[in-house]
Parts: sequence; structure tokens; C-alpha cells
Amino acid sequence: MKQNIHHRIVVFLTGTAALLLIAGSLVIDGKAVAGEIYSWTDKNGVVHYGDRPPEGQKTKIVVVPEAHRPDSAGAYPSPVDARPGSESSATDSPGEQETAPLSLADQKREQLATNREDKREAREEKERMCAKHRKRLTQMEPARRVFYTNEKGQSVRMDDELRVDLIEEDKAYIAENCK
Repeated sequence: MKQNIHHRIVVFLTGTAALLLIAGSLVIDGKAVAGEIYSWTDKNGVVHYGDRPPEGQKTKIVVVPEAHRPDSAGAYPSPVDARPGSESSATDSPGEQETAPLSLADQKREQLATNREDKREAREEKERMCAKHRKRLTQMEPARRVFYTNEKGQSVRMDDELRVDLIEEDKAYIAENCK
């Protein structure tokens, strides 16, 4: 019994090796020479493969998928081609892209990335506004007389009441929003 299993394994491995050798030998300069591969079993139960059927033997045609034949690289897209945003070699024109629907995990990742970007932009805006209020406070607080340029381009002294209101506004904004 053990010898029978051993024999079957040897037959299977021999047949597989023969199929690989025949498939490899059917290629010359990267092009397929024969279109069909035949298999048959001899009187001892050994499976054989070849590009021509033997005379007097019942044969089967072995079907080899297109993806495994030479010059069929574009028959099926690779996993990289299937990703959104990547160029697919199977598209009709070079500028076209195939878009596949995003998985739930990819949708979640995209949402998290968008949220991070929004938070980063809000933090940068807050820092910019804090710097603006601090600068105005350092300019207005120590000075009793504050001059500014009006819309006519003239230098005008700021009213003390307006100056005090702006200083209070700056201090309140800084206390509430800035570190």
C-alpha cells in the first residue's frame, strides 16, 4: 500500500515536471509555438504530456489559462493596477484610469486622513491668528500714542478708547485660544 502511494506521488511529480518542461519548450523568442498541449496515460498508468498526440492513444487537451501564456501580461491586471489612482495597463488610452470602489477599511483610512488634514489646517490658522494678536498687543500696549494709516493713506492717531478696546480684545483672544 505504501509503495502504491509512493508510485502515485512519483507519477504525479513526473507528470507535473513534464508539463512544465513542455510548456517552457513551446516558447521560442517569447512567442508560443504550439497552441495545444495533449496528455495521455500509458498502460502502466504514467501520465505523459506532449505537443502532438501519439498514434493509437486516447488523449486529452490540456487547457492553459491565458494569464500563464507568453505575451499575455496585460490579460489580467496586477494587484498594483487595481488600486485607485494607479495607471492600469488594460485601459484603452494612456490617460484613462480605472477606479474600483473603496473597501470599508480604505474609506475609513481616507476619512481619518481627511480629518487629520483638517485638524492640521485649523491648528495652523489658530497659530497664525495667535501670532497676529500677540504682535498687535506688543505694538499697542506699551505705546500711549498709536498711529495707523487710514484708507486715504494718511497717518492718523488712534483714539485712546479704541486702543484700549483692541488691547482687551487681543488679551482675551490670547487667553482663550493661545498657549
